[in-house]
Amino acid sequence: MARDVALLDACARGDMSGAVRLYGFSPPCISIGRLQPVSDIDVERCARDGVEVVRRPSGGRAVLHDQEVTYTVVCRTADAHFGGTVLESCARIHEAVAVGLLTLGIATTAQGRPGDVRAHARALSASPDCFARPAAHELLDAEGHKLVGSAQARRGPALLQHGSVLLEPARAAPYLGVDSTTGGSSAGLRGLLGRYVTEREVRTALVAGFADVLGARLCDEKGDFHHPARATA
Repeated sequence: MARDVALLDACARGDMSGAVRLYGFSPPCISIGRLQPVSDIDVERCARDGVEVVRRPSGGRAVLHDQEVTYTVVCRTADAHFGGTVLESCARIHEAVAVGLLTLGIATTAQGRPGDVRAHARALSASPDCFARPAAHELLDAEGHKLVGSAQARRGPALLQHGSVLLEPARAAPYLGVDSTTGGSSAGLRGLLGRYVTEREVRTALVAGFADVLGARLCDEKGDFHHPARATA
């Protein structure tokens, strides 16, 4: 995730227009939100199980990066495709993710905006687990379970959005001291598709989704997919 921060800084300086990254973690890792207390995590159990713990530059709650695909979008807040307010940019980025997942045969719906924003924020913060409850515009499977988690960070005129797409059901609960039976996460892509979908397949699908929304082919540069400057306002 240090590379994500470097890309955000470069975008804020005007050195680049935007980028999409797709990656995984080995060994498994729990990332906690920028302001989330470390006390939410059972660090002893993490150490015993070989699970690393890192702090994300983005907000939100804890995510176990294992059997999932992580994406990062970096762009200017004025970007014609993915920019705007936090909620606007989340909705636009999730549209690209949804298009990508549809190429795999997974139809998703977006969580609606809450009527009471403060009450919704309190409900989200009630659990240390990102996948316990969907935030506005996050993607849900056909049964209304959260399939994609997300969080943002902003630095000057640039934004960074992190996302996690589940291949298997979310399994962070044992490391967070919460009841794993009360979560609202999805069965994951493999359970929904009824077959073993690989990380490579998911990454390819997501690249296709972003390219479709951008209306342009993404350029692969050292594992980062840069969208052309003409797509930026």
